[in-house]
Amino acid sequence: MPSWDNTPSGKMTAAVLSSPGASPPSKCFTMDKEYPRPTLPSPSWVLVKVKAAGLNRAELRGRNGDEPAPPEFGMFVDEFHPDPPKILGEEFVGTVEEAGSETKFNKGELCTGFIYGGGKAFDGAYAEYVICPAQRLFRIPQTSLSWDVLGAITMSMWTAYGSLFEAAQLTKGATALIHGATSSVGVWAVLLAKDRGCTVIATTRKQDKAEKLKAVGADHVVLEHELNEQLKKLAPKGVDCLLELVGPDTIQSLALPNLAKHGSVVVTGVLTKQWAMKEFTPALIPPTRKMTFYSLEPGQEEAEGVERIVGEVVKKVESGTFKPEHFLDKTFPLERIGEAHEYMEDSKAVGKVVVTVP
Repeated sequence: MPSWDNTPSGKMTAAVLSSPGASPPSKCFTMDKEYPRPTLPSPSWVLVKVKAAGLNRAELRGRNGDEPAPPEFGMFVDEFHPDPPKILGEEFVGTVEEAGSETKFNKGELCTGFIYGGGKAFDGAYAEYVICPAQRLFRIPQTSLSWDVLGAITMSMWTAYGSLFEAAQLTKGATALIHGATSSVGVWAVLLAKDRGCTVIATTRKQDKAEKLKAVGADHVVLEHELNEQLKKLAPKGVDCLLELVGPDTIQSLALPNLAKHGSVVVTGVLTKQWAMKEFTPALIPPTRKMTFYSLEPGQEEAEGVERIVGEVVKKVESGTFKPEHFLDKTFPLERIGEAHEYMEDSKAVGKVVVTVP
């Protein structure tokens, strides 16, 4: 029996992945108003009433029936299986409905969950309720921000924050290259790096997205096909951090040759579906450069700072330092989840796509 197994109690509305791989995306989902509502698998879990769920590329792959890589299961890697769950959704915001006795949570608290493995090992957040292991759930401070705005902040923001400041140790005055900057993590990386006083170079494949990245705050926006040429002019001594949101297959050709001395390349995204570097050996890494992969895992020391950083960023959104129109691209109701997937899959978004749950 898997560690997340539970005995359902009652019914809930959910967007069920009934036909993986169907076309168009709306044909993949069925709205079920009598889907079994989950209960706590153990005292270390929390049941959350979902208010909004942010979309991720991994969910697009799940909807298509693409087999995930074992690292995508995170803390549930021992329970890896290639088939997607009936309900997708790896991140959410909402309120605590029921808290296990071994957790720190109380009913009614605002919260956010980053269930990387949870969106694959078990049913995710495209539903009225979701279960979440307590170590992947974090409190949100009381706020006047709407649920869709909150849903566009938490996981993407923390992924960018952890990549830049925990993994790369980026400091004021440094130069950061955000490779794949129109993604939700990429937009947050631009916002956070600029807020920290860094120079930001952002990349995009599409000319019509360049102005949006400039509005977000990027100092320089470079089209993908001009990147190597432009980097020689913009950062002749290299960049201090290259945040790789496209995939590790570019490290040897793009990242390592363009890092400054003691610079870091941090792989965070895998948009190309390429999880491994071909014909690569650690001997190719210069001794004064470093490379790492960033992902929040339970037990890592930075997990303790998630609630504090989320709280600080929520306040900066409330004050206008970070503007919702910069990081929230579009909101859909849950019943239009297929349209939301199609919009994201067509690469129309600059920032986060969110679905709201009634």
